Amino acid sequence: MKLKYTITLILTITLLSASLPADILAKKPQSYEDVKLPKLKWQIPEYSEFKIDNGIEGLVVEDDEIPMVYYTIVFPAPPDPQDKVGLAEMTAWTLRNGGSTNIHADSLNDIIEFEAAWIGIWNDQEQMRISGYGHKDDLAFLLGLTRELIQHPAYPEDKIELKRSTMLENIRRKYDRPNGIAHREIEKLIYPNHPWGRETSEATVNAIQRDDLIAYHNLVINFSDAVIGFSGNIRKDDAKLLSDKYFGDFKSNKGSIAVLPPVGDQAETGVYYFKKDVSQAFVTVGHQTIDYYDPQRIAAELMNYILGSGFGSRLTKRIRVDEGLSYSVWSGLWTPVPVKGEFRASAATRLDQAGRTLALMKSVIAEYAENGPTEEEFNEAQKKYVNSYVWKYEDSADILYRLTYLKWRGLPLDTPQRDLDAYQNLKIEDVRKAAKELLQPDNLVIVVVGDEEKMDRPLADFGKVHELKKDEG
Repeated sequence: MKLKYTITLILTITLLSASLPADILAKKPQSYEDVKLPKLKWQIPEYSEFKIDNGIEGLVVEDDEIPMVYYTIVFPAPPDPQDKVGLAEMTAWTLRNGGSTNIHADSLNDIIEFEAAWIGIWNDQEQMRISGYGHKDDLAFLLGLTRELIQHPAYPEDKIELKRSTMLENIRRKYDRPNGIAHREIEKLIYPNHPWGRETSEATVNAIQRDDLIAYHNLVINFSDAVIGFSGNIRKDDAKLLSDKYFGDFKSNKGSIAVLPPVGDQAETGVYYFKKDVSQAFVTVGHQTIDYYDPQRIAAELMNYILGSGFGSRLTKRIRVDEGLSYSVWSGLWTPVPVKGEFRASAATRLDQAGRTLALMKSVIAEYAENGPTEEEFNEAQKKYVNSYVWKYEDSADILYRLTYLKWRGLPLDTPQRDLDAYQNLKIEDVRKAAKELLQPDNLVIVVVGDEEKMDRPLADFGKVHELKKDEG
């Protein structure tokens, strides 16, 4: 039976093939690379705006797919004081986990979990975000809890000490992971004497007291510059009504938040070596670069994408695929709004291949800076980058997060669409110009973590060597 079926199938295929025109049979299958697609047309999903009397500006992204609502409130925040680095982190964690003067921390968690909801608070050197997520019928309740936390924070000493002990333990263990050492150290070298280049220490964490958290809280919870956003199953009128009900009576203290200071010069060019007895070497290079407002930002982002983002990048092809020197190699380019940005490239490799890997990294960056991408690299990267762009805004909460960031920064809310248009209109000459003008292969700060005695080349071959030591505390 099986043989009979097989013979029948072969005869059927043969007869069908014989009946097809010769030109069809001779035609080669078309490669996906040759398919011509129309220009991607996309615009950010619809949103609405509102403002309440005390200055809060609001955004709403409606999405009725499920009966859930996400909300977020953004407050401008100052950088940590130099002698109390870690203050923002400790404040955000203790605010969320310390409860209020009316609701004990454990009870607060039980209430939120019972409603199958979530409230989170986090902070960095520029903003504090308080966010929540839950069923639309519980939104008013969650906003009420949020108000309770920011109006009557407890900041209990036991929670402060719990967070302090966790932070101190993380500081004690920060030299355990060599890749973490490399990235922390290069950040300090690219942003010396700047909040972005500072890190917590036992001294700064131990210096933080409860009064510092309360003062920081009172400074940051400033509704004159706050932005509130909602996404999900909610309408603009309801969002405005709830915002006014729960936050409309908060007074503002406009103009009191310190902004990030300008960035000074990066550290001296050379090799910064941290000796660690590990089986691999971790090599990271970088330098300062442009900020968000630079007219070459869009070209620079695609330039970096071609150089070191993904398996098709120049660095990956040369160092991982062609030479087999590193499983993980990449480059990144950050163009922040307030200050100078950062270019960085990194690889992990065997100790006896560290010098070869570093030399090849520098060579690839230098050649790319000189000549830029090939036509093939540019066309492929532009197509991939543009087609993947829309997935950044797949979810209504992602859209809201981006919109609240833009509103907080005072940037146009149609920036995502403007950027997409700019990516699509880039020419290869734009990217080559960005590579030539922005990459600085002769001005790299180099950080190497590993044991130089087991490396294939002395680090002095790559510049003046500065030995890095563990912090004393």
